Amino acid sequence: MRKLILALAIGAAAATAQAEPLLGGFVEGAWAVRTQQNPALDGAGSELGFIERAYPRDELRGQLTLQDGMGDADVFLRFDLVSDARASERTQLDLREAYVKLYLTDWLDIKAGRQVATWGTGDLVFANDLFAKDWQAFFTGLDDAYLKPPQDLLRLSAYLGGATAELALSPDFTPDNLPDGTRLAVYNPFLGEAAAAGAMPEVRRPAPGLRHGEIFGRLYGTRGSLEWALYGYKGFWPTPQAVLMPADAESAPALGYPRLASGGASLRGPVGAWLVSLESAYYASLDDGAGDDPTLPNSELRGIAGVERSLGGDWMLGAQWFAIGMMNHDAYLEGVMPGGPTVDALRHTLTFRLTKMALDQRLVLSLFAYAGVTDGEWHLRPSLSHKLTEAVKLTLGASLLDGDHAWTQFGQFAGNDLVYARLRYSF
Repeated sequence: MRKLILALAIGAAAATAQAEPLLGGFVEGAWAVRTQQNPALDGAGSELGFIERAYPRDELRGQLTLQDGMGDADVFLRFDLVSDARASERTQLDLREAYVKLYLTDWLDIKAGRQVATWGTGDLVFANDLFAKDWQAFFTGLDDAYLKPPQDLLRLSAYLGGATAELALSPDFTPDNLPDGTRLAVYNPFLGEAAAAGAMPEVRRPAPGLRHGEIFGRLYGTRGSLEWALYGYKGFWPTPQAVLMPADAESAPALGYPRLASGGASLRGPVGAWLVSLESAYYASLDDGAGDDPTLPNSELRGIAGVERSLGGDWMLGAQWFAIGMMNHDAYLEGVMPGGPTVDALRHTLTFRLTKMALDQRLVLSLFAYAGVTDGEWHLRPSLSHKLTEAVKLTLGASLLDGDHAWTQFGQFAGNDLVYARLRYSF
């Protein structure tokens, strides 16, 4: 079905193309360099390891975008050609988007093909948005747009008076793209420490096919100045949270993706000078309903509360509280190995974003910060973006991470601090 969806999108694009489609793109160089040595990457006592591993990102990327339409159909094609010095295959073609949108009636649309999808109210924190994320791109200096990788989807949108119902079907499961030890050292739960690629555990994905596909649903609308939405999902946990025990004592355990269903809601609207958002989601761990299997994740309740406002003088401020509550926590604790790492029943994370624009908005200064209050960890993302001309933009930034424990979300990346630069020419 995946090939059918892509063929439908590309074929429709060719059929509807006109003489003068909208064409654009960019050429961008992106570089990231470590600011510290990492023993897991360098190798004990290796004086050359830092030189060999010093650049998590070293690439030249060209993107081309084609958009066209005629009457009852729109087509969209976007692909990147990447020359990546840090990848095993130096030159890669990345088909970012290739879809057709058909306006079947005045109340029903279909969008089929490879596309990037997102929903929810969170700013770099997620509750109901279970579309795939690319955390390796996020932590190694690519534009934030690359946090969302493409998926093969069939999306139906029905306009029902004051509300819109949306259903997205994926022919197979698309997991998050996580750091795998090639560009960043990452925590290996079986070793109990950060490791490089050669020492990472095997990760097993569900077999391709409709039986292991994903279903996303959303019903949303507005009431006055208030935006509301209801969400649903059925598929798999986006990160490998299941421990798959080996069949014999000589084999190593592996990681896998347990089944997941979720439902939630969100509200967003103005309160005085503030834009306030609230979002919640319940994650039902379908393979461990009782929460007493230590090899599987427990069900969770997630919540986001966010505020943002203009401070005047081209200053913007935003802040969020993000919480994860584990269900059946007592049963979880009973299954933890003595002396092993444990997770609190309720974990809190605070985020902060401050943005300043200057020089007629050609210069953008930004600071985004995560503070994992419960887990004792943090992540800072300062950046400067300067539009040198209408076509040329320079971006400088950093990704700084640390934490008290090697197994937490940001603590596992301690020792992976880097600074990055991107120079983009758009056309």
